[in-house]
Amino acid sequence: MDAQVNLDQTKDPTMKIAMIGSKALLFLGVLLLWANCGFGQVVTSSMDPTQSILMPSAAGWREKPAAGIGYHEGSGTRDLNNQEIYQFDISGLDGNLAFTVGNAFIEMYGSQSTTNVQLDQFYEGQFNLKFNDARLNIALAGNDFLTIGLGVRSTESTDHIDANYDSETTDAMRAIGSISIKALDMFYFGLGFERVKEENTYAVGLTWNNVISGVAMHLGQPGGTQFKVEYSLAYSESQVNTLSGDLVENNHPQTAISRMSGELMFSGLLFAFKSEEKKIDVDIVENGQTVKEIKMVNNQGGVLWIPENGLSMGFYFLTGTNTASYDDSISSFKVKLAYVF
Repeated sequence: MDAQVNLDQTKDPTMKIAMIGSKALLFLGVLLLWANCGFGQVVTSSMDPTQSILMPSAAGWREKPAAGIGYHEGSGTRDLNNQEIYQFDISGLDGNLAFTVGNAFIEMYGSQSTTNVQLDQFYEGQFNLKFNDARLNIALAGNDFLTIGLGVRSTESTDHIDANYDSETTDAMRAIGSISIKALDMFYFGLGFERVKEENTYAVGLTWNNVISGVAMHLGQPGGTQFKVEYSLAYSESQVNTLSGDLVENNHPQTAISRMSGELMFSGLLFAFKSEEKKIDVDIVENGQTVKEIKMVNNQGGVLWIPENGLSMGFYFLTGTNTASYDDSISSFKVKLAYVF
C-alpha cells in the first residue's frame, strides 16, 4: 500500500516539478563548485545580443538575430617588487552581428583594443600594446537538440617583449569545429577542437591544438524569466619549434583556461556575470625571479535592457589581474548598444 502511494505521488505534476527543480539545483551546485572563473559562451550563446561566442556551435542556440556594438575604457598599473613601474590606459571597440540564412546560424565579430603606457623605463615581462580580433562562425541545428559549427578566427597582437622596448607583432589563425547537444530541455553539453597557427617577425612559426569542453543549464523560455549558467575548460599541451636561421625558438607553454558565465533575465532586464581564469605553465627567469606559472583572472558584471524586439542597451564593470614576476591590476567600464530583430 505504501509503495502504491509513493508511485501515485510521482505522477502528480507538482511532485514532478519539484523533482526537476531539485535536480536542477543540484546540477547548479556542482557547476559552481567546479567553476573558478570564466567568460562563457562556449556551449550556448549569451542572452546578451552583443556578447560574442567562442565555439561556433553555440551560434545555433541564439534566440534572435541581433546587431550590437560596445566601447570600453579602463586603466591599470603594474607592480614589481611592491613598487609601481607602469601606469596604463586601455580603450577599445567591438561589434557583433548574428543572423540566419535558411537553416544556418551565422555570427561575425570584430574588436580592437589599444593600451597607452606611462613609464620611466621598460622592464622584462610581456605587455600588450594593441590587439585586433576577427571571428566568423557558422552553425547548423538539427531537431532542436543538436548544433554543429565551423569557425575561423584571426588575431593580431603587438606586444612589448623585453627590457629594451622591442615590440613585435604576432599573427594567429584559428580553425575551429564544435558540437553542442541539448538534453532534458535544460542541459547542454559541448565539445570543440581548435587548430592554431602562429607567425611573427622574431621567432619561427608554431602550430598547436586546443581542446574545449563545457556544460550549461538554461531554465525558462524566451519572453519570460530565464536563468542560465555555463562552465567550460580549454586545454592545450606545450609545443616547441626550434630556431631556424635568424629566427629564434618559439614555444607555446601548457595552458588551461576555465570560464564561467551566469545570467538572470526577468522583465526585460538581464543581470550577467562572466569570469575567466588562465594558467600558463612556464619555467623562466624574469626580472631576476624564477617564474613557474603565469596567472590571469578577468571578471565582468553588468546590467542590460533587452526587449523582445528593438533597441537594447546596458553596461559592464570589468576587473583583471595578471601575476608573473610582476602584478598587474586593471579596471574598466564598458557600454553596449544593440538592436534585436
